[in-house]
Amino acid sequence: MLRKLIILISGLIGLTIGTLTANALINNNYFSDIIGDTMLRIITIATTTLIFIILSLLFSGKLVSAIKKVEEKLTTIPMAKVIFTTIGLAVGLLIATLLNVATNSIVTIEWIAIILSGLIYVVFGYLGFIIGYRRSTETLNIFTSKILNKQKSENKKSTKEKYATDKVIDTSALIDSRIHDVASTGFLEGNIIVPEFVLKELQLISDSEDPIKRSKGRLGLDCVEDLQKMENINLIIDNNYKYNEYSAVDNLLITYAQKNKCAIITTDYNLNKLATLQSIKVLNVNDLSNAVKPILTAGEELRVYIQREGKENNQGVAYTSDGTMIVVENGKKYVGEEVDVKVQSVLQTSSGRIIFTKII
Repeated sequence: MLRKLIILISGLIGLTIGTLTANALINNNYFSDIIGDTMLRIITIATTTLIFIILSLLFSGKLVSAIKKVEEKLTTIPMAKVIFTTIGLAVGLLIATLLNVATNSIVTIEWIAIILSGLIYVVFGYLGFIIGYRRSTETLNIFTSKILNKQKSENKKSTKEKYATDKVIDTSALIDSRIHDVASTGFLEGNIIVPEFVLKELQLISDSEDPIKRSKGRLGLDCVEDLQKMENINLIIDNNYKYNEYSAVDNLLITYAQKNKCAIITTDYNLNKLATLQSIKVLNVNDLSNAVKPILTAGEELRVYIQREGKENNQGVAYTSDGTMIVVENGKKYVGEEVDVKVQSVLQTSSGRIIFTKII
């Protein structure tokens, strides 16, 4: 198909050139004495057209092969290179045009101005072409890097917003009061919600006849008051939530978290497990405390004060400065004394960390 098209185009070119040649011969009275104008026109056009058709038949195969090679080469060039090469060439020619205007106004000799104009167009057109071709990848990377950086910042922002969820706080975490210290460090984000049923449970505990329970309840209420005073914490007391007063507080917390898509802050092991089974995010203060405690490894030695007997025979119990329980093998007879022990193993649970040791 391409070869036929080349032959057709060659014939049209031959026809055009033959017509122009015939007109020139007739106007200058060449061969007018030998043959007439009409016959000269026919012979000239036919001969020129035939020559171009014969040439196209001879060289069309090579021309088609060359065109296909160029086409294959162009298909392997990335579109970015094509676009930036075209832009570079256009910019180069634009600069050449501006310089050419300045050159024509300075140079008065016409033939010198023509030569300089040609050089300017060739040089700046070539420079624009080469820079656009060779620097296309770098130029594209500049734009893509900006777009990627923008997308990353948006992803970070959306991720940050995603994890800054509201958190409903359990009675156990308020009584524990360590949440106050965590909140003061700025590690908590989002709203901290205290539902009405949690406050009512704290009030019932603080009104208990048992002095220990009464003290815990008041400690929880004081923790709520302290959290309200913090500027970096947005504490919300929800008095509008409708709930069944006869339901257990743990069940009410889980229902509240599911309905409002909140996380639960607690120190209650059972509530932790129950909420986790129902795909509710749980922030266990004990887990946080254990995570930041200094880790003792097997074989490490330390000096402890044995405070009481353990549950098993001949065991003694000591505590670290942060309250971690240390079980001392055969430490019963050393109750009330300081001894050197070596760590045998460490048991990590959501209720806390227990260190098992033996006397050196």
